[in-house]
Amino acid sequence: MNTVLKAIVLNLLIFFSFNNLSFANEDDVEPTIRYDEIYDPLEPINRAILGFNFFIDDIAIRPVIKTYKFIAPDPVEKGVSNFFGNLKEPIRAISFIFQGEFLKSLNSAGRFTVNTITSLGTFDLASRVGMPKNETDIGLTLAKGGISSGPYLVLPILGPSNLRDFSGDIVEFVIDPVSNNIPNREYVSIGDGLNSRAEVDEEIDLIRGSSSDRYEMLKSIYYQNRNSQIEEDYVQNLPTPKIYIE
Repeated sequence: MNTVLKAIVLNLLIFFSFNNLSFANEDDVEPTIRYDEIYDPLEPINRAILGFNFFIDDIAIRPVIKTYKFIAPDPVEKGVSNFFGNLKEPIRAISFIFQGEFLKSLNSAGRFTVNTITSLGTFDLASRVGMPKNETDIGLTLAKGGISSGPYLVLPILGPSNLRDFSGDIVEFVIDPVSNNIPNREYVSIGDGLNSRAEVDEEIDLIRGSSSDRYEMLKSIYYQNRNSQIEEDYVQNLPTPKIYIE
């Protein structure tokens, strides 16, 4: 996931850097993304929330992440990432059942069992014994079921989403068999959020330092990433995720 996101960020930095030069005199040319079109009727509100999110990130979240990444050895960061990733395996198993991917569902359940028993999820032994990690979630399940993305949303603190994926997040929160049985689950959610932010720290720094429109860039990154997951079989045949121009 992290490698895919880095490739998307680099592609978008190049795209936005040359976009004004390439299309400055071509008003009839508009970039569109296949599979999920970006519907953004709430742009003024979204932009205000994005500004708020960057403000909170600057004064509170980013210093914590930078300190954590500075003092934590790479094996510790990897172990923490594995731990939170392992907690999501049961909801992945449920998502794969809804998608009719029963073998992948069993694989996710097996991964959770093996990794939890052997290391509380901090070490991915399951991958070593032939049970590779498969990413999915309820939002992707809805997408593969034909549900459109709906309007683009920027959520306070949480960041980019859309109506379909946000609805999927709510469903996951309600039905997640692990989180619903963990005391003080709000602390686990906060830890998971901070870990997710730490995993994309370099990419956020690239976006933060770009001279392009951060709002448009993040929106495109989000949809490119989700589309690459929805159309996994197609994207696997591409060298890197790309912006499609029509």
